[in-house]
Amino acid sequence: MAARNEGGAQLQRELLRLLRPHSRRRDEQLSERVRPRLDEIARNSVGRPAPEVASALADAVRAEGGTPDLAALAEFAEEISTGGNPFA
Repeated sequence: MAARNEGGAQLQRELLRLLRPHSRRRDEQLSERVRPRLDEIARNSVGRPAPEVASALADAVRAEGGTPDLAALAEFAEEISTGGNPFA
C-alpha cells in the first residue's frame, strides 16, 4: 500500500512541477540549478554508504558555486542510501 501512495505522491509532484509557471528568477536559484544533478546522484547511489552519498551531494552543490549544508545533505544521504530520493 505504501508503494501505491508513493507512486501517487510522485505523480502529484510531477504534475505540480509541470503546472508551475516558468520563472527565470527561480531558474537562477542555486537549488533549481543543482536539483537535476542531485536527483541523478540519488538515483545512482541507492545502497551506497551515506557518507559517500553525502560527499557526492556536497561536490554537486560546490560545482554550482554553492556552499553545501552538510547537516541537511547528511540527512538526504541517509534517505538515499536506503532507497529514497528526496530530489525526485
